[in-house]
Amino acid sequence: MKTYYAQNFTGSKTFTATLYDYENGTCSELIQVNTPMGMKIISEADFPTANLGNASKDSYLKCALASFVYKNKHLT
Repeated sequence: MKTYYAQNFTGSKTFTATLYDYENGTCSELIQVNTPMGMKIISEADFPTANLGNASKDSYLKCALASFVYKNKHLT
C-alpha cells in the first residue's frame, strides 16, 4: 500500500487529504478538516485506481483538496 498526503492551511483551519493506493486496482480517499473537537471527516470514497486516468496521485489530491477547501470554507 502507498499513501499520499496533501494539506491546506486557511487561517485557523487545516484541511488534510489522504489517498491510499492499495496497489490492487483500488484507492481510498479521505478528506478531513480540523475543528475545535478534533478532525472531522468531510469526505470518504473508495474507487478504482483507473478513475484517476493519467493524473498523478499527488496532483489529484491537490486538486481534490482545493475543491473541498473552496466548497467548505464556512466550516469552523
